Amino acid sequence: MIKYCRNCVYPETKPDLTFDEEGICDACRFANVKDTTDWESRREELVKIFNKFKNKDGSNYDCVIPVSGGKDSTYQTYMVKEEFGLNPLCVSYHLPEFTDLGRKNLENLKRLGVDCLEFTPNPEICQKMQKIALIEFGDAQWPEHFGIFTVPVQVAVRYNIPLIVWGENPQAEYGGPLEDSTNSYLDSKWCKEYGTRVGGQSNSYFGPEVMLQYGIDRKFLNPYIYPPDDEIKRVGVTGIFLGSFLKWNIKNQLEKVRELGFTLHEGPSEGTFTNYENLDNKIQGIHDYFKWLKFGYGRSTDNASIQIRLNWINREEAMKLVREYEGKLPEKYLNEFLEQWNMSRDEFFKIADKFTNKELFKKDSNGNLLRDELGNLEKTNYDNF
Repeated sequence: MIKYCRNCVYPETKPDLTFDEEGICDACRFANVKDTTDWESRREELVKIFNKFKNKDGSNYDCVIPVSGGKDSTYQTYMVKEEFGLNPLCVSYHLPEFTDLGRKNLENLKRLGVDCLEFTPNPEICQKMQKIALIEFGDAQWPEHFGIFTVPVQVAVRYNIPLIVWGENPQAEYGGPLEDSTNSYLDSKWCKEYGTRVGGQSNSYFGPEVMLQYGIDRKFLNPYIYPPDDEIKRVGVTGIFLGSFLKWNIKNQLEKVRELGFTLHEGPSEGTFTNYENLDNKIQGIHDYFKWLKFGYGRSTDNASIQIRLNWINREEAMKLVREYEGKLPEKYLNEFLEQWNMSRDEFFKIADKFTNKELFKKDSNGNLLRDELGNLEKTNYDNF
């Protein structure tokens, strides 16, 4: 029987998550740390960092901001430009399967008054790598896992811009070791341990070189390779989490970015009950579905747990939302990707079954996973909610 956090709805099967003696997960405990943090002092520290890195004669940008056009990057851009007076270069890595809403919100972000450099990878190669990663690692989002962390750093090196301003620290918002939750800096070590860990498996790292084994030429891997240490040192590239210096509260930030023109999804996004996430790329639903198969939780659990910590909803409401929305087959764009990958639905289900934690779902007398008429599995371990 799976244990769940007694405060939020995170299960013990979530990678990197730990519970204390009272059954509270580290993500919830860190929410208490945030409440007792001296954020005025942190803000002063941030000002010092910005003053240190700000380009003094206006001959270059003050910092790089990795952006998608989502709520977080819109907030980052607004704060850095308007609240702290910096001139950022926004850098967007987005998959070829960019949604119309993602495009709309990225264009809205540009209207905040910033330069934006967009990078879209070779669609043919990207689709090949998506298929390889789905089959081998159960994670078709492989190109994005790397590109969102490597391309902005490559730009910082090539343009000689030392400071990169990222958003929240995921270990603080979603759970992880305390020393990593309180980390203010994002570097190559963090990327390897967390940002580019394909498939969500603990202690698993599949770097770009793995694609060589599957017939992807080295010349096509350039966007996915983190700059070498000597180049990082030459430029002095330093990546900071804005959420380590400003109290991160998506409820308040969502109100602000909507004032700035950010557009929400019409109705819940695929795989969750919210309408403010998963807006810009089509493959997110497949990624979240495989997370659910592997670990028994998905985007609904992430969203519900954060909303509990923000006193947005209570735990009972969260449990109902998770049961209603989580674990559904990601049908919205599935056929589009299957066509791109030259893959049948039966082949997709075989891959899905290979990566499914069969202890978490109903099976027949022969131990085979049971799917309903819509192709959905039924989780059996909600008992300890």
